[in-house]
Amino acid sequence: MRLGPLRHPWFAAFSGSVGLGGIGDEVARLALPLLILDLTHSIAAAATLRLVQALPYVFFGGILGVLIDRADKRKLLIGCDALSIALTLTIPVSVAAGVFSLNLLYVIGFLLGTVEVAWGVTTDFSVIPALVQPDELTSANAAYFGIDRAARILGPTIGGLAIAAFGTANAMYIASLAFVPTLFVFFLMPPIYDLHRPTARITPRVIASEMADGFRFVFENRILRWLLVLMFIANLGQQGIQTLLLYVLREENGLSEINIGLALSLAGAVTVLASFIAPRLARGRPLGHTLLGSAAAAGVIVSLMALARDWRLIVAGFAARETAWMGFIIYAFVPRQREVPAHIRGRANGAFRTLVLVSNSFSAPFLSFVVAIASSSTAFAVAGASALVAVAVTYFTPLREYNLNEPGDSESALTEPTAAE
Repeated sequence: MRLGPLRHPWFAAFSGSVGLGGIGDEVARLALPLLILDLTHSIAAAATLRLVQALPYVFFGGILGVLIDRADKRKLLIGCDALSIALTLTIPVSVAAGVFSLNLLYVIGFLLGTVEVAWGVTTDFSVIPALVQPDELTSANAAYFGIDRAARILGPTIGGLAIAAFGTANAMYIASLAFVPTLFVFFLMPPIYDLHRPTARITPRVIASEMADGFRFVFENRILRWLLVLMFIANLGQQGIQTLLLYVLREENGLSEINIGLALSLAGAVTVLASFIAPRLARGRPLGHTLLGSAAAAGVIVSLMALARDWRLIVAGFAARETAWMGFIIYAFVPRQREVPAHIRGRANGAFRTLVLVSNSFSAPFLSFVVAIASSSTAFAVAGASALVAVAVTYFTPLREYNLNEPGDSESALTEPTAAE
């Protein structure tokens, strides 16, 4: 018998499809940086891919937030998945046709990032809250990420084997399958999250006004404001960690793609624990305590990775960091889901992600710069310090005492209709 949020059939179907898709997504996360490193042997070139994939959030996050609030979200997500399949297939097809280039890969990465903006903001902050009860959000996020991480354990190993057997570019055929499960679910899912759409006609003035509403809501809400500060500072060092790790394993230690895939899979296996532990750690204390504690733990772990000389210890440190960071992400989703009323959810979370992704966009290039002027060990130390500084800056703010059980935290969320009702 299914317990908790998984008792809701559409939430279970959605989470399961995202989990299956995570396998293909992990293949792409391994294949694309390795493809660039094989061509250039440059961490800067690999970091540039992460930059172009994140820039669409900076450029389009606010605008897409306005459009998401007005969209038929089911049709929007179907379109996003279809476009993602087509764009991903372009990579191996262009290699087979002899027209592939690094610049083409950057263009495809930018377009995929643009689609991901709309898909991510819609699923994380509109679909999940619509499929479960408001007081189940922490458990729902944990279940969602737990299923996703469990599936992603297999992804790097499958990716390493596929690259060794078929070549790096051809492994992207498997990555294109990442979007098929959710595409199938969205075709069948009823339109249960079409409430509270704005009705004003779209004009440049309306877009500007509604974008301003989203940014204003974030800055005026004391919890979201300090959560933004925490994530902006921490993400500057944390989001580029996997690019740094791949560089260390491939270029500094000469590991094969199979061994890299196995190492990432073993590291991912540990992170599943965070999805089961996170709701339990949050019980009996303000969520803000565990939110800041998990970010601090990630910072300490990454800082210690700077002392490791054996690649096995570095991978072990990465696994421990991923576990702490997964808990942090689970907790960080809840205020953005509960504090934002449904009618402004796209705009507010689009604005929030736009600002956070400014930091995310420069994380991998920033760490690659540290590698270039110092060393990879120094880059790990700097990455860890970013999380610790973020916690120190936000420790004596209302975020630390944020409590899901306080009355008035998210009254709009408590009255919002959901699929479960």
